[in-house]
Amino acid sequence: MRKKAAIILLLVALCYILGLVTASYFPVSADVGAVLTKLLQGKVRPFMVKRNFNETIGYVTDRKAGPPADGNVTYLGEYAGEVSYGLIKVQLPGDQPAGSPVTAGAIKKVESIPYPTFFKFLRDQSPKPLVIWIHGYRLSFPASTVYCAQIARDLNIDANVLTFDWASNESVLGYTRDLLQVPQSTKHLVDLLETINREAKPPKIIIIAHSLGCRLVCLALQKLYNDPNTRNLKLDHVVFLAPNVDRAEFDQSFKAEFQALVNRLTIYVASDDNILLLGKLLYNVDSIGLPEQFSPDTNLDEIQTFLYYEKQLPGKKDLFWLIHDDYPAAKRHLLKYKGGKSRTDYWVIPP
Repeated sequence: MRKKAAIILLLVALCYILGLVTASYFPVSADVGAVLTKLLQGKVRPFMVKRNFNETIGYVTDRKAGPPADGNVTYLGEYAGEVSYGLIKVQLPGDQPAGSPVTAGAIKKVESIPYPTFFKFLRDQSPKPLVIWIHGYRLSFPASTVYCAQIARDLNIDANVLTFDWASNESVLGYTRDLLQVPQSTKHLVDLLETINREAKPPKIIIIAHSLGCRLVCLALQKLYNDPNTRNLKLDHVVFLAPNVDRAEFDQSFKAEFQALVNRLTIYVASDDNILLLGKLLYNVDSIGLPEQFSPDTNLDEIQTFLYYEKQLPGKKDLFWLIHDDYPAAKRHLLKYKGGKSRTDYWVIPP
């Protein structure tokens, strides 16, 4: 009987080892991978939003107002020269996994409000961290609103979320016009950050910016840094997604500002960002969003992608760990990329 039990235990052990070896050589679906993770590690981190997402997001925009639509205010791809304030009501059922797309149907109400009401909204939420979303090149107001709602839902943290919506002209061919618009919109972002820092005083200020929106953040921090009255402002975290900011300009003009005003900077890049590559070809912008240190024979597709994007957003789970838990890269289930010759730490988001 003991001999039979020993044989059974040996077979179970062999099957277990064979399963580990097989899992390491063959792709495993996400569901099976989650089960294996639970068996081997005892816990799978939840990525389900377990509550109905019924939140109000604030907005500040310097676009011209458009005609009302279905009882909601709208905004055009034109610069107004002044800012408007408002609130966006978002509703989503609680059974959607984090990372699943948020559609325009989730935006239930967009209403304009006067500044005193908006300021009260900020002040009432001041005990919470503040997350500010800033969109990139050619995004419309509705599209940027949906992205902001997606970030708020995926982060799933008790925070006040605000979108700063600058006047992109919403055209694929309008890159030059958007580039010229960024400095005009910068002063409005500076005013907003000054007001938040002076009046609302949230425990944390987190900025998440994409593409040309990252350049807007750089210019705003430059103005704040050069003003002695605002040098006490401190951003807890700045997250750049595919930043369209020239590498040499960042080092020469913006790095000191970030070191003085920002506690932590995280930059997400992609191995094959065709938009930034085209910008380098047409406008000679060697963006910090381009992974410069890869050798010509490196095919990062073989190890999935380098900090890949889903609809212009980074891996949602990594952003969750980064913001929600404030984990460093070494604790976020990433792969250390060792192929580059620079001292820069690159990390890869696995599938």
